[in-house]
Amino acid sequence: MEGFESGSCGAPSPTQEPTGLAQPLTLEVLGLSQEDLANRLVDRLADGLLTDLHYDEDGFEFRGTSPFAKSLNKLVKARLDALVEDLGSKHVLPRVSELVENLVLQETNRWGEPTGKSVTFIEYLVQRAEAYMTEKVNYEGKSKDESGGYSWSGTQTRVAHLIHKHLHYSIETAMKEALANANSAIAKGLLDTVKLKLGEATAALKVAVTTK
Repeated sequence: MEGFESGSCGAPSPTQEPTGLAQPLTLEVLGLSQEDLANRLVDRLADGLLTDLHYDEDGFEFRGTSPFAKSLNKLVKARLDALVEDLGSKHVLPRVSELVENLVLQETNRWGEPTGKSVTFIEYLVQRAEAYMTEKVNYEGKSKDESGGYSWSGTQTRVAHLIHKHLHYSIETAMKEALANANSAIAKGLLDTVKLKLGEATAALKVAVTTK
């Protein structure tokens, strides 16, 4: 076997570095960075918390809102409502009150020309309240425009109608209570009278039977 040396079959020597081996598996090799991996993990955890497995009427699975997500939505909505209400009370409502109190109204004609005297919003409300209370109404408390104008007769002012209506209700309620109490007393009295008369009739029948 002269002419041959050990290791001549092509096997690498112990000191020879292997060639053609796969590179170590790293995130970079997979095309991912640590930031990408962290984002994907967060998305996965969030999806697990916010969604849950449900079944439709045919038994098929689908992903839907989880109980945790529903509770979270309620808490967020309640917090937002409280914040909006707080901000509105501090910043919006005072401004609205200021605008309303300082608002000046000016009546105009159909060409947009001012007519009459300009009034503040508060003065306008007072005027409208006075006009409403002193407006003529019929026995039902309706104005001519409200009733349609057919067979309408304004017999009293609205404030008079409201007062009469309130008094009528108060008197009617008091009368019903009084009658109910009276009926109770009368009913009891009638019951006692009937019992008495029945007793007298029974006694008379006994006397009559005994005499015969």
